[in-house]
Amino acid sequence: MNCPTCRAALQLTHHDSFDSWICPNGHGLAATLSELYERAQEDEIHQLWALAKASWVEAEPVTGRACPMCERLMVSITVGTDADEVDEGRTGDGADTGEVPVDVCVVDQVIWFDVAELELLPADLPDPQPTAAQEAAVADIARQFGDELVAADAARVGFTTRLLRRLHLSPAAAGAVNPTARADA
Repeated sequence: MNCPTCRAALQLTHHDSFDSWICPNGHGLAATLSELYERAQEDEIHQLWALAKASWVEAEPVTGRACPMCERLMVSITVGTDADEVDEGRTGDGADTGEVPVDVCVVDQVIWFDVAELELLPADLPDPQPTAAQEAAVADIARQFGDELVAADAARVGFTTRLLRRLHLSPAAAGAVNPTARADA
């Protein structure tokens, strides 16, 4: 991957659970969409991706920065930010208190952040612990999945499997089905 500003080879870096590629000349960093979930709030990521896809569908860019990965031109968008993790327009979504300009390659799902832009995205909030009702629902699903797995395995033991088991137990029967089989096998 190369910096879209100076074309220098980006350096892969690890910070806690967030991996990114940083320009050695200080121009910014690239992160994949999936990796961004380790660093930013989900509602901003959802909005960022929706805006990028809509811009891309409208028209593939003819000006702008090249993707660090594939060299296609990235779409430039501005994402609104707020303190909550509620998706835009949903009940509980707070008013935007800031915005972050970014460049996005929709093909590679790579986001380019100029210096200090990543820090403008609110940090990911910890997910709440599941309630007792949610844990019970997950246990029910796991139990049902397990029961269905056992039932599917039992159903798989059909005619062919039973026939093969019987043929294995009876060399004479195997010889009847396959005349070239040895009778003493």
